Amino acid sequence: MHRVLIPTDFSDNAWNAINYAISMYRGEETVFFLFNSYSPNAINPGEVMTSSAATKTLLDAVKSSSVKGLKKSLEKIMSGNPDEKHRFEAISKFDYFTNAVTEVCREEEIDMVVMGTTGASGLKEALVGSNTASLIGKIKIPLLAIPESSSFTSPGEIAFATDYDTEYRERNLEVLFHIADKFSSVIRIYHVIQKKAELTEKNKQVREEMEKRFSGHRHEFFLLTDTSLATATRIFVQSRGIQMLCMVAKKHSFLQHLFGLSHTRDMCYHIDIPLLILQNEVG
Repeated sequence: MHRVLIPTDFSDNAWNAINYAISMYRGEETVFFLFNSYSPNAINPGEVMTSSAATKTLLDAVKSSSVKGLKKSLEKIMSGNPDEKHRFEAISKFDYFTNAVTEVCREEEIDMVVMGTTGASGLKEALVGSNTASLIGKIKIPLLAIPESSSFTSPGEIAFATDYDTEYRERNLEVLFHIADKFSSVIRIYHVIQKKAELTEKNKQVREEMEKRFSGHRHEFFLLTDTSLATATRIFVQSRGIQMLCMVAKKHSFLQHLFGLSHTRDMCYHIDIPLLILQNEVG
């Protein structure tokens, strides 16, 4: 049975992510946890309201809003005659978003987090997009980010970015393989290398190991040259009509590698297809 956490702020974008998750897990035994957190910031009115009574009143108000919002979302889901194999639960939590999600994932033994993300303009990150990016490298389970404009379609092609410098955890690949096998997807594995650069011996060893591990699944390898990871990804996704992008977040490679956490976060704001983020840290 799958256990899926769906954070929501009750926006249209969040509702779109709920629908996407329900469609993706159609026909599978799944428990969906609809989750909303209200942070301490919401009850910190500064110098305007300083009494404990006023603070409690505001806390009760935001808590009530959270609980009511979740109840309304559940009612909306149930009115749509959900899959008989699906079960839904609601969780409202008082904490900062990242802390709350991390704790719930541990308490409920969550397998996957699915949430909406909005685009960014310049240096301004939309709230939901920022929340999505804040989880990268913090949780130890896969995160599926759903752009606001993306509705569910079976992913015929999934692009998988690799730096050929990582021995991927079996648990991560199982998540990717499950999605690909369910929808008969082809996994397009691509690596970006600078002009005149060559694969190191370790790169070659990782490539050979990946070929063995992907052998039971539809896949193809690509080598893209003389461009940045972000540019190569956009061109690759657009030219091949990719329906889902998969990347791996690695905290230790933030500055040391071409492919790292910063690039994955960047994709949260600038890619317009679902982004599956696999966490390669042990935990």
